[in-house]
Amino acid sequence: MLYNFVLRICRLLAIVFLGLRAFGRENIPEGGAVLASNHQSYFDPALISITLNRPVYFLARKELFESNRFFGWFIHNLHAIPLERRTFDSTGLRRAIEVLQNGGLLIVFPEGTRSPNGEIGEIRKGVSLLGEKANVPLVPTLVDGAYQAWPRKHKLPIRFSPITVRFGPPLRLDKTNIETIADAWRKLK
Repeated sequence: MLYNFVLRICRLLAIVFLGLRAFGRENIPEGGAVLASNHQSYFDPALISITLNRPVYFLARKELFESNRFFGWFIHNLHAIPLERRTFDSTGLRRAIEVLQNGGLLIVFPEGTRSPNGEIGEIRKGVSLLGEKANVPLVPTLVDGAYQAWPRKHKLPIRFSPITVRFGPPLRLDKTNIETIADAWRKLK
């Protein structure tokens, strides 16, 4: 209930104030898929979610749930899955795989953190593990323009900037070809 309400409000605000546009939605499979996205700003999970007409889950660092009880409750209700970043978090990974195997969409940021400069960073190998374990494809997802609206070093957005979300054709990845995601992002630009 909260998810749908927040989704509708955010969709309206993003279209009006950020000129949000999305391309390639036809590349999203009917069943489960990992939406492997670059990470430009705090906006990214919401921007990707509001461009799709089905529930979307995302991984969020566990500290976000613990630092503020209200915020933790809020992002939990927006389908965030807590994940301990510094250790192997079997609970968070099991929950993510369960979402995927049940036909859900899961946003993952293979860079592991927001970009310090808006450019694509180093890809971590853990994202391929999710796709392999859940036996679902990865959809390269590119967010463009969010860094200009809300750079990493700012606590709040600094300007209204046109933002585009692009979904590429699904990929099957393993640990040996993980850089394919960055190549796919570059092609989507």
